[in-house]
Amino acid sequence: MYEKELVNIGLSDKEAKAYISALKLGKATASDIAKRADIKRSTMYGVLDELIKKGLVSYSQKGTKRFFKAQDPQAILEMIENNKRSFENILPNLSQVHIEHAQKPSVQFFEGREGIKRIYEDTLTCKYKKIYQVVKVNDFIKFPGGEFSKEYIKKRTMKGIVAYALHPQKDDIRNKFYGENSSEFKRVVKYVDEDIFHMSMTMIYDYKVAVISTEKEGFGFIIESKEFSKTMQGYFDYMWKAADKN
Repeated sequence: MYEKELVNIGLSDKEAKAYISALKLGKATASDIAKRADIKRSTMYGVLDELIKKGLVSYSQKGTKRFFKAQDPQAILEMIENNKRSFENILPNLSQVHIEHAQKPSVQFFEGREGIKRIYEDTLTCKYKKIYQVVKVNDFIKFPGGEFSKEYIKKRTMKGIVAYALHPQKDDIRNKFYGENSSEFKRVVKYVDEDIFHMSMTMIYDYKVAVISTEKEGFGFIIESKEFSKTMQGYFDYMWKAADKN
């Protein structure tokens, strides 16, 4: 009873049996716990040591005897939270290893309004929480549509993804929601010459590059490639620095 659930959260089968037995006994020797859990006494000492390390069992000494006591089950929740925090600390590094080594170069092609929406949705999965954009707001609103573009910005903001955007210096929309620096919408903006804005949107994220054409042509694609994305990132960085001089 309950042992399966304890195993599911990370205890071994013997640790689960020992913890439940100790919980029911209150305060007991290793021999008593071993007998109730149906585990060899010689094995039980090692099991109890592991439970002590996990903070699920404590012990006290009386003469030559050692007595063990199961901690409040709330300690299990604390153990899970501690494990979660430890994993979250290494998650960015693990994600980087996955991105660098598990992905093979690929190209995906999309057409039409619904296809373009899928490209935008893919950018919201970025693990590094940064998207580098070259975008003309007028075209972004037209294709795939104003309502979608607003929802996309809101979703990106909720996910904590920061957009670094290059916009045209002239003849484009600039307001609180589009085209301007905004801490609220996690957007950093710089402006460059209009002659580079022939596509609706170019986005660099993780090791991917998404390119979306204008409404007139109605297509887009995602290239997943470490080398290509780094090349495009280099172009973006060059334009970003050049924007400082404008």
